[in-house]
Amino acid sequence: MRRRAGANERYHDRIAARYDSIYARDAYWEFYRAVTWEHLRRFIPADLSRPVLDAGCGTGEYGLRIAKSGYRVVLSDLSAAMLDRAKGRAEELGVAARVECVKADICDLSVFDDGAFSLVVAEGDPLSFCGDPRLALSEFRRVLVPGGALVASVDHAPGAIEHFLSGEGDPGELGRFLESGRTEWLARRAEERFPVKMFYPDEISGLVAGAGFAVRSMIAKTVLPLRAHPSVFTDRMRLRDWVAIESRLNSRRDLFGRASHLEIAGARPPE
Repeated sequence: MRRRAGANERYHDRIAARYDSIYARDAYWEFYRAVTWEHLRRFIPADLSRPVLDAGCGTGEYGLRIAKSGYRVVLSDLSAAMLDRAKGRAEELGVAARVECVKADICDLSVFDDGAFSLVVAEGDPLSFCGDPRLALSEFRRVLVPGGALVASVDHAPGAIEHFLSGEGDPGELGRFLESGRTEWLARRAEERFPVKMFYPDEISGLVAGAGFAVRSMIAKTVLPLRAHPSVFTDRMRLRDWVAIESRLNSRRDLFGRASHLEIAGARPPE
């Protein structure tokens, strides 16, 4: 008998076919992806002998980019439909021979051996969406080779303040959220709503360190509030200029403000 899919899985299965087009319509997200890559690429290993794991890969945005650089990549996700889309993109990009797709929950990566990967990438905030971020981080550490790196993004709690102020606002509801960082993914269909955990910088840093990683870097995405100023993207030739400015600023804690996401990099210590 097929296991009944959870709300997270049902939601991502349903939107997989149009997921990329949702973000392609907004130039801000092109900027966001470029900023993410600028930070992520610093932690891609020179050693090609072990594959990279893109955990909670969605349609494979970053794993496929790494595969284009010559690495073997395993794409894993809770959603079979997302993996189907990622597989199709791998074929379109001509990297299918270097890419393997494996259905897996980031809280249970038992399908993979200890020390199987040189790098684990967890972009798109799967740590915020999963059932147990501590367990997921423990699994990331287990499947990494000693000395391997983790780069993961999470939702940033202050970035959700505007949502709680919309409409009439409820100070009690906002206060409870700011205390716990817990809310719900507001999918249109009630049966597809699932819990979301948003983090503060010290909180996610402590969680990553507590899982046995040495924290190497943390950025906020994005500290420049360009999503509110779409006219800056009219001249697409200047995108690299905006990325360069953002990348100079986004590791400064005093500028994290109400950025919507955090990205943290850590290393499993050598043994």
